Amino acid sequence: MSGDPQAAHRIDFSAASLRSMSRAGSAVAAPVRVLFRACGRIVEEGTEHLPAHGPVIIAAYHANYLDPILVGLALKARGHMPHYLAKSQLFTGALGAVLRRIGQIPVLRGSARAGDSLVYARQALEAGATVVIYPQGTLTKDPELWPQPARSGAARLALETGVPVVPVAHWGLETSYPRGAKVPRPAPRQPLTVRYGAPIDPRGFGTGPAAMTALSHRITAAIAAELAQLRGLPLPERYRADLGEPAQHEPAADAARDANPTDEEAR
Repeated sequence: MSGDPQAAHRIDFSAASLRSMSRAGSAVAAPVRVLFRACGRIVEEGTEHLPAHGPVIIAAYHANYLDPILVGLALKARGHMPHYLAKSQLFTGALGAVLRRIGQIPVLRGSARAGDSLVYARQALEAGATVVIYPQGTLTKDPELWPQPARSGAARLALETGVPVVPVAHWGLETSYPRGAKVPRPAPRQPLTVRYGAPIDPRGFGTGPAAMTALSHRITAAIAAELAQLRGLPLPERYRADLGEPAQHEPAADAARDANPTDEEAR
């Protein structure tokens, strides 16, 4: 690796480089797919929402250390070479060499050049690539595994480029690699379902900080909505307003109202 960190993290997204990255990605994905089969079988829903080619921003749910592999394999099988924004600490040694070879994008946190990751992501999108970003920036810490509020990166990238955002949720890894487990548990029959949501057009959000906040909230809520579908659960109230959905009555509140109707309701 070069002694110049800026040179070490420089990425070329020319057409020739993208083709080379895709070929290398296919070579890496083949054995990984075989090994990953021990964790379950990949199932996809909502594939009609995934464009035939880039540019596209994939805003993915993040609740498991293995979900980058799950989402990446699903996208690659659909003809999309995923370019993840990943923490720069991963870009060292043999793993770092592989990540650079397949065009992954380091996030230089805590650096004066932290914004470079979005520069590279914009370059990838301008070249027609598929960029994958985890809006919340880390594994969700929600005790019920709902997505936490998004940081500004995904919204900023979408607003600056005008590229649509496809929200992606998944479910199943909590069985084969439950939180707190040191190693995955073999579960080859476990369905690992990846669900693509309807694309979000950033052009309808305007510009400026308010637009970035509104789009960030919308991305989080859209991921939560897809996750609710996968889990067969109602969407929590905190996400509904950002999707433009009316609030739903809580069952307990409805029962209390029925037991104690108002005068108007009694009539």
